[in-house]
Amino acid sequence: MRTLLVVVAVAVVSCLFVSCGPKEPDMTALKKTVDDFNAASKDAMMGGDMQKNLDFFDDNGMEMAPNMATVKGKDNIKAFMEQMMKSGMKMTSVEFNTVDVQASGTMAYDIGTYEMTMSEGKMGETTDKGKYIDVWKQQADGTWKVVAEMWSSDKPVPVMEKPSKKTAAKHKMSTKKGSSSKKAMTKKAAPKKKTSKKSSSKKK
Repeated sequence: MRTLLVVVAVAVVSCLFVSCGPKEPDMTALKKTVDDFNAASKDAMMGGDMQKNLDFFDDNGMEMAPNMATVKGKDNIKAFMEQMMKSGMKMTSVEFNTVDVQASGTMAYDIGTYEMTMSEGKMGETTDKGKYIDVWKQQADGTWKVVAEMWSSDKPVPVMEKPSKKTAAKHKMSTKKGSSSKKAMTKKAAPKKKTSKKSSSKKK
């Protein structure tokens, strides 16, 4: 009897630590989801079905675009996308390249690069290259949803050029000249002292 109880106890412990533990994510299915999300993102950016792209986001998902505050919630992300579409910027080419996909338990991430060409009216076409990262969370039904997305351009931040020595010297001379003229005008504008008739009479 005791032997039977020991066998049952060992089986239960083994079940808890091995077979009954959380299953490892299906990486093949996850990578396909990442590819489908990139395809939907490309289609939306090229003027296609925006809703198809939004369906990959968690209801409380976050869009962390550069140079602006985080956009929280699927509805706000939709408004953000619509605003970008109305800005007059038109995508003529979009490519995503997945570099790495990792997962543990119900959390995962994918890292990649992008290259896109856009037309900005009178500014003509410009090309941008950069990188991105998506954070995924597995839902109760087994599907994966994006809970956070962030990207940034590889282009360096424009640096303000320092004025040349010649320009600085010219500005300095102009400042000095302006100061001298101001002093001269002040001196010229100073009122003359008047001698009263009364004091002139006393001197005589």
